[in-house]
Amino acid sequence: MDPNAMVRALEKLLDYTASGVGAVAGPMLATWRARREAAALQIATQGQADSLRIIATAQAEAREALVSTASGVRGDVDIAETVRQRIQFQEEKRHHNIGSVVGQAAELLGDKEVPNQEPDHDWTARFFGEVQDVSSDEMRTLWAKILAGEVEKPGSTSARTLTILKNLDRRSASLFNTLCSVCVSIRPTGDFVLDARVPSMGGNPGQNCLQEYGLPFDSLNILNEYGLIISEYNSYYGYELSIGITIGAPEQGGLRIPFAFQNRFWVLEPAPEFRLGGEFRLSGVALTQAGRELQRVIDPKPNHQFLQDLSEFFARNNLRMREVPTDLPHTFRLNHETQ
Repeated sequence: MDPNAMVRALEKLLDYTASGVGAVAGPMLATWRARREAAALQIATQGQADSLRIIATAQAEAREALVSTASGVRGDVDIAETVRQRIQFQEEKRHHNIGSVVGQAAELLGDKEVPNQEPDHDWTARFFGEVQDVSSDEMRTLWAKILAGEVEKPGSTSARTLTILKNLDRRSASLFNTLCSVCVSIRPTGDFVLDARVPSMGGNPGQNCLQEYGLPFDSLNILNEYGLIISEYNSYYGYELSIGITIGAPEQGGLRIPFAFQNRFWVLEPAPEFRLGGEFRLSGVALTQAGRELQRVIDPKPNHQFLQDLSEFFARNNLRMREVPTDLPHTFRLNHETQ
C-alpha cells in the first residue's frame, strides 16, 4: 500500500469499517471476518439502510455461536433463549449505532480523496468498541465527524481523546460546545494547533469573568474534570504571531499568522503607538490536547456579544481585528500594509 497515493474517501472508509467492526464482533465471527471486505463494500455502495442489515447479519452469527455454546454447556434451552434475547436486544442497538455513525461519516466524506494509508487497527478497534454503545443522536454526529476526520487525516484523533469523548454526557458536551463557540486558536498549517483558548479579556475566569458567556467557574471545573481544559484557568500564550513578526531585514517585511474564531480568520492590526515586534500575551482558558482535537468537530454557536467584546478588548490594547479569507500565514509590509 503506497501511503503517498490517494484513493476515494469512501473506499478508505470501508477499510476502517472492516477493521473496526471485525474487531468488535470478536473471535466468534471468524467466518464473517473472512468476508468483511465484501460486506464493507456493500455498506458504502448500498447506503446506511443496507449497512444496518449487513452488520445485523454478522452479529446474528455471533448470537448463534453464543446460544449454541450456552446450550451445550448448560444443557438448558430456557437459559440459552434468555441469553439469546438479551444479546439480540443489545446487539440490535449496537449495530444501529454503528450503522448510523458509518452512514454519517460517508456523507461527510462524499467525493473527497484521502491518503491510501493502512488503518491503525488498534485505533479502529477502540473507536468501534466505544461507538457501538453511543445512542444519542448528537453524540453519534460527533463520533461520525471523528471517523471522517481520521479517514481524511490518519492520526488526527488520539485513542485517549476517544476515551474522553466516550465519557462525555450530553450536558458536558453542550458545555464544551459553549466553550468552543468563544474560543480563539492559532493553527499555522490548518491541522497543527499552536494554541486554543477562551480569552479572559482582562478578567479572571476563576472569579466568573466568563459567566455571562455561559462559562461560570463551576462549568469550567466540569470541563477540567473531563480533561478538556487545563487546570490553570488564566494561562497565557503569545499572540504576537497574529500581529506580525519580522522575518529578516526590514525590506523583507514581516510574517503574520491569522487566528481562528467562529470558523473565520482574523489578524490583529496594530495602531501606530503599538511597538511592532513586541510581546502580546493573550490570557484565558486553554484547551488541552484532547480539547483541541475535539474542537475540530464542534460547530460553534454564534455569539455576537463575545465577538464585540473581544474586538473592544483588542482595541483597548491598540489592536484592531481584521478578517482575512484564509488561515494560511502571509507576509505584510512593515508599515502595516498587507501585500
